[in-house]
Amino acid sequence: GFRDYFVKGCVDIAQPDIAASGGLSEFVKICALASTFGVTVIPHVWGSAVGLAAGLHAVATMPMSPFTANPSYLENEPVIEFDRNPNPLRDDILKGLKFQIGPDGAVGVPMDKPGLGIEIDEDAVKRFHAPVKSRGLVSKL
Repeated sequence: GFRDYFVKGCVDIAQPDIAASGGLSEFVKICALASTFGVTVIPHVWGSAVGLAAGLHAVATMPMSPFTANPSYLENEPVIEFDRNPNPLRDDILKGLKFQIGPDGAVGVPMDKPGLGIEIDEDAVKRFHAPVKSRGLVSKL
């Protein structure tokens, strides 16, 4: 885990992937541990719209680091990795929402719906399904 890297001083910036590191609860724990060791956290967000929505919500809860009364963009405000390349798993699986960078350089946190603030287009997801055969079982949607 991240603790060993922090203890040994191996990283200046930690990039936990919320989807791969245990979800939002584990992300909060990693952030607390990183803060203890003075390590900046920028979530790694790559892949689907669900992961990006989770990352945006997580970043919205993060404090400035280091804290200041006069925040400076990219100096102490929380930031998120945002891939601008075409990505159907990000761009095509949501109903009524496209993640975009606004005129202020920010990506809005979706809050119009319960949970992560997004609604999945299940028909779009089915287009990306690839059956996986394991031990005689076949996955189905």
